[in-house]
Amino acid sequence: MKTLTPIKQLSLFAVALAVSFTACSSVNNDVESLSEEDVQLAAEIVAVSLADNESGAMSSMYDAFSGIDDSGISYGSESLFKHRDRRHRNSGRGAERNYTHSYDSTTGVHTISYERSVETDNFNKSVSMYQEIIFTDLDGAFIARPKAEKNDIEAISFQGTKSGESNGLYRSSSFTKNDVFDISGIHATSPVLSFSGTHTGAGEAEVTLRDSTTKSRSYEIDITFENVEVNKDTVLAYGNLENGVSGTLTYSILMNKTVNGVPEETLVEGTIQLEEDGTALLRFKKIPKVIRFSLVDGEETDEERD
Repeated sequence: MKTLTPIKQLSLFAVALAVSFTACSSVNNDVESLSEEDVQLAAEIVAVSLADNESGAMSSMYDAFSGIDDSGISYGSESLFKHRDRRHRNSGRGAERNYTHSYDSTTGVHTISYERSVETDNFNKSVSMYQEIIFTDLDGAFIARPKAEKNDIEAISFQGTKSGESNGLYRSSSFTKNDVFDISGIHATSPVLSFSGTHTGAGEAEVTLRDSTTKSRSYEIDITFENVEVNKDTVLAYGNLENGVSGTLTYSILMNKTVNGVPEETLVEGTIQLEEDGTALLRFKKIPKVIRFSLVDGEETDEERD
């Protein structure tokens, strides 16, 4: 797999993370002492970091499989997934603005930037994207025209940075998110896609809890994808990526709040099991609690909210 050139925004993002919580603070590393408030907030942060409609890692997975050239991004019916699934109506795909594309034949890197925005009665978001993508064939050669030569693609290296904000009925957030993916097995001769990579993010999240109170946290999150697979037949049968993806992710969240003028940090860690049915199971280290949420919109699926 060829290695991508560094994304310029990543260095700025790293600096932002380094200075995010430099003030003296009280750190809670004892996950057994997590409050229900911390658990609910952590669950929401994980959900918005992964969910497609929230411009999470699933959205970047769709972007990695898209067809690109100078004219724009293709999400046609012949692509690996069906972008017009009504559940994805808040993804913003297909309505990109201010699109730019360039290709470096020496490195194989396609560089694109664009914006997405969604505005409905119950949800709105505005996000800016910067992505670097390398497409290679079965021989490892660069593919200069991925939209026209999509049947030749065997592997994709993807790096993407996005920044923006979203607002819904129960949560809102402002964020910077970064995804780095290596994907192989795309060619028709391979039955299963193999997937590895990372998601990192930082921002502010405000959530309406089950007791109707509203709480907010600054946060940093790291998610690692290892041995994740995408079943091609399942994707084609269901018409979406969420039902075809399986595997286990690990995550770490550092949440920050101020109590009596003193910053207090809480570390939350655990795993995320991708269930191959459009949902994921969120588990917390040392706490026997499991939360199921949708990979499409990030909403919890095991209980209803008024």
